Amino acid sequence: MKKLTLLTLAISLILVFSLTCKRGDISPPEPFAPSSLTTLLKLTASPNAIFASKNTRGMTTITARLTKYNGEPLPNRVIYFEVVDSNFQKISLGYFEGNQSVVAKTTDSNGLARINYYGPLTLELSENTTIYVRATVAWEGAETIFEVAPIIIITEPSDLTFTAEAEPDVLYATDERPQTTIKGIVKIGGKPIAGIRIYFHLYRDSPGRFDDGYRATYRETDETGTARITYIGPNKYEIEADTSIIVIVQLTESIYTEVYLRVIRQR
Repeated sequence: MKKLTLLTLAISLILVFSLTCKRGDISPPEPFAPSSLTTLLKLTASPNAIFASKNTRGMTTITARLTKYNGEPLPNRVIYFEVVDSNFQKISLGYFEGNQSVVAKTTDSNGLARINYYGPLTLELSENTTIYVRATVAWEGAETIFEVAPIIIITEPSDLTFTAEAEPDVLYATDERPQTTIKGIVKIGGKPIAGIRIYFHLYRDSPGRFDDGYRATYRETDETGTARITYIGPNKYEIEADTSIIVIVQLTESIYTEVYLRVIRQR
């Protein structure tokens, strides 16, 4: 009986020691997958929707970011950009800067490469469509890495509504500079359109600036179809009397509206 007890104790100690060793041997897995699977390529278009107008091509900026799986940027890598359809077939619709259909860009120290895409004119497009910019990186051997960014191209439809407003539209200039929020709203058939770039600029010598320090700038619409910007007016020392401000809010070359502001100077 005593021998059986000692034997049982010995087996138990062996099992505990064995399990302890196995637990101690566990370590995080290493990324031994193909190198292309441990490399990340992210592609974005800003804005992701542009208009095709009669005389002006909509423009969007494509940004590619190339990193290792742990977020470390990969500089000095060549990325090829081209325009494709939903089946990844190359198409001729619009072009990149320099009037090129295919462009190669080298990533910078942050692993970034940027290129501007210019969409078609109205006459080149019979209906709204979605195209894709494909970015491709040649990797080790026959390996390649690619990613696509969709861009919605919208013709100027008759059911488009574009409005702009300021709240408040009367400002009071004191020792401080007054502020107001200006909104541009775009809808098609009553449905708000997100990702559209709306431009804001001050008419001629109107005083003041926008919150980014510029007199001409842009914002993109959110899911409600609204783009917002803050206008910062003059203080009472920068104007001699009450004055009117005109802010032009523009969607395309032919679609724009004006917002009128009144600035009251403190006496």
